[in-house]
Amino acid sequence: MEVAYAQLKRYWGFPSFRGVQAEVIQRLVVESENALCIMPTGGGKSLVFQVPALCFDGLTLVISPLIALSKDQVDNLKKRGVPAAALDSSLTTEESSEVRKQLREGTLKILYVAPERLNNEMFVSMISEQKISLLAVDESHCVSEWGPSFRAEYLKVSRFAKEIAAERVLCLTATATPSVITDICDSTNGFDIDREKGVFSTGTFRPNLSISIKPCANFKAKFAVLVPALKSRGDGAAIVYVTTQKQAEEVAQELHDLHGIEARPYHAGLKADDRKTIQYWFIGGNGVVVATIAFGMGIDKANIRMVAHFQLPKTLENYSQEIGRAGRDGLPSLCLMVPSASDMPILESFARANTPSLRSIRTWLDAFFISPLDDDGTISADHYKMSNAFDIGRNTLSLLFTILELQYGLIRATTPFYSTYTIKPLENNPSAFPNILNDRSPEAAALQKHWKQWRIWHTIDVVGTAEAEGIERSKLVRQISRWEMNGWCEVKVAGVRMRYNIEKPLPELDEDIEELANAIFKQLHEREEADVKRLRTVAEFVKGGQCYAHLLACYFGDDKAVPEKGCGICSFCKTRQAIPFQPKYDTAFSEKQVRFVLGVCGVRDDPRFLARLAFGVSSPRSTQLGLSKHEIFGCCETADFNKLLERFEAECEEQGYRNRAVLAPPKANARSKEGEADGKEASGAKKAPAKRAASGGAKAGGAAKKAKK
Repeated sequence: MEVAYAQLKRYWGFPSFRGVQAEVIQRLVVESENALCIMPTGGGKSLVFQVPALCFDGLTLVISPLIALSKDQVDNLKKRGVPAAALDSSLTTEESSEVRKQLREGTLKILYVAPERLNNEMFVSMISEQKISLLAVDESHCVSEWGPSFRAEYLKVSRFAKEIAAERVLCLTATATPSVITDICDSTNGFDIDREKGVFSTGTFRPNLSISIKPCANFKAKFAVLVPALKSRGDGAAIVYVTTQKQAEEVAQELHDLHGIEARPYHAGLKADDRKTIQYWFIGGNGVVVATIAFGMGIDKANIRMVAHFQLPKTLENYSQEIGRAGRDGLPSLCLMVPSASDMPILESFARANTPSLRSIRTWLDAFFISPLDDDGTISADHYKMSNAFDIGRNTLSLLFTILELQYGLIRATTPFYSTYTIKPLENNPSAFPNILNDRSPEAAALQKHWKQWRIWHTIDVVGTAEAEGIERSKLVRQISRWEMNGWCEVKVAGVRMRYNIEKPLPELDEDIEELANAIFKQLHEREEADVKRLRTVAEFVKGGQCYAHLLACYFGDDKAVPEKGCGICSFCKTRQAIPFQPKYDTAFSEKQVRFVLGVCGVRDDPRFLARLAFGVSSPRSTQLGLSKHEIFGCCETADFNKLLERFEAECEEQGYRNRAVLAPPKANARSKEGEADGKEASGAKKAPAKRAASGGAKAGGAAKKAKK
């Protein structure tokens, strides 16, 4: 450990580590074993891998989903003289080339990448040539199917660790329940971490945080509690968490205009520059940010005096992470929640939003399995178009491909490509562009023939051009890259298409695809029910009956964290009274409501679509039909979803799953194009793609699919 202390002193100026930092670093540096570190943001997690990185002679590779946080850490490391870099989509061609050069020359000590980078063949090949002394996986709870922030790409990280022969793995997360810890530590699908010796936690109890929960009847009543708390918070900043982007705007405006509180909204819908401006404003002052969960990760600010939740949080994991951003300086800080019974429907609709119908999964599998092979032997897929065509959300679609890859071994994702390129003359060298016009190569001629010329930009569909001219897409892309490298033009890309190698014969028989679709749907449905259960656990938490700090610690398996099971400062400890909180869900729905939905929407081939529509869950199909703006959308938002689904299943079966006309257009924003789309959809169920004939192109899987008898 002497070398670790020396590096800490040399680069950071600290004489010693704090908390469990020393124990984790000893596990990595001295014992050379894998570890899991559970520590709140701001608790010093980054030092736990940055210091060991300087003790090893190879590269430390950091997997992090937060580009902004990675860039901040890289900037701070460079200021301290640590050779570090991030490889992400925000880099220019020159910057990216410089990082690769440093990798080849072995001058980098720490490299940050997003998990999606692991699908890039060139990157994986380059990293495979490096000695990876340490693989650090930030936000590692994302690998767990039981985690609330589950991400499909994270499932591939443990496989990647084995394939590059990483000498050690360090997983980092702010919160983890016992089941999530089990998934992370698993020797097969996780990171092979010893549960007894390799898991280190700072504990979930923060004695300076006062949890106060005050249910409110309505929107106005919430402000009556929130405003006085914000005004009396003292010298420090505050975060108010809301559920939707619209709420962020509305709450911030009301706090500012009606109550004189310096508040600004923050959400993913804002422009990147605006989000950055608000972050800097918040970090540098004592203002209030009203935000969705997009805000707070990686925010290094010690004097946040108050974190408020304007609605119920989605999960106790989210709640624990978010209140953990308060009072990092150790001073008393308030964690206020002002839930109401009406918060539940929209939150449950989010939980229900990710599960497509069995019909959608079945038709997607049919279409993907008969997709033609590209020239390089891969199948390419436009996730955006697939999402709309099969009524499957983009994140869920990524998960479906990952299931085919990791659980069934049918495919393997490889480097994506872009279908659309746009080029224009360089502003500092416009006279170079004629070199492109004078290029007489076959590839250049094909590109010039098919590009669409605008005032400045030229847009090229490389996929369509390749098909039309019989030239490999990769050759066209190399030609554009040569133009760019020669300094003749500026290039932008769009229309990403994912590529998949075929690892096993793809299912051909209808019954095999049906069995696969059922198995995948069952898995997604179980995840949905687990998400709903987590949400209802939050509602039970609000009711209390015990110290809130103790209840939260018990949820994370830390039942001895709070002395004598009482913090003494939460709202329960002060009143000793449970809250009679009764959120709205699982109420009865009427036959009149069902008939209202069926009378407006003619879809009968997908009962789950109808149930989600009535419950208020949007999807690509409901958006295309314009029904997300109709009165039927969410008319049964507090109903028992599974009983609602049963009712629509019975109706669709009775109608033979044959679609009818959509009888009424949306009440607002109705346009002729939406009407045309409605008509097309209502004419009948979408047909599954035609089976490939025996004379069709070869693919892994052999002969064409045999028809059912």
